Amino acid sequence: MESYDLEEYKMLRDEIQSCIERDNSLATFMVTAVATILTVAISANLQVPFLFLISFCIIIPFSARLAHYKSNVARISAYMIVYLEPKMSIKYETNAIKYKNPKSKKSMLIISMRNYIGMWLGVISYLIYVVEFINKINITSWYHYIALIIPVFLIILCYKIDKKIDSVGKERNEWIEIYKKSKESK
Repeated sequence: MESYDLEEYKMLRDEIQSCIERDNSLATFMVTAVATILTVAISANLQVPFLFLISFCIIIPFSARLAHYKSNVARISAYMIVYLEPKMSIKYETNAIKYKNPKSKKSMLIISMRNYIGMWLGVISYLIYVVEFINKINITSWYHYIALIIPVFLIILCYKIDKKIDSVGKERNEWIEIYKKSKESK
């Protein structure tokens, strides 16, 4: 084992830790920002229920950024598994994949809440929007129904972004295969 391999391993573990910390901070900020937006919109008691959709201006870009951080972790972890761990006695990334705890229904729900936070915030925002829309606007025409249906596409977008976050293990495995092929071709 070369000393630069250990240094590279430490550097990459630090990068993973940095991504995790940024992910946690960003998720906390996103929940706080959306809660603030919804609270202000509710307490303003205006006749404009569209204010509740402003939360999607936070949810979508922040969820995309969270997906980016998770993707970085998957890519770095795969690199470490293929290029560094075979040369070292450290096998943390490999063992983390191999020895997962079996997940109960309760833990799956918690993981769903964590990985699909953007979608859940979007659903909450949408439901409040619908209630406020129905209470504040007299639904008289077809475009009122369209105004109720169109935001569903924002929730679908949130779901697609969060699905990427939830499939980070699959993405890591894909990167492992890519790196293995690249390593073999050298």
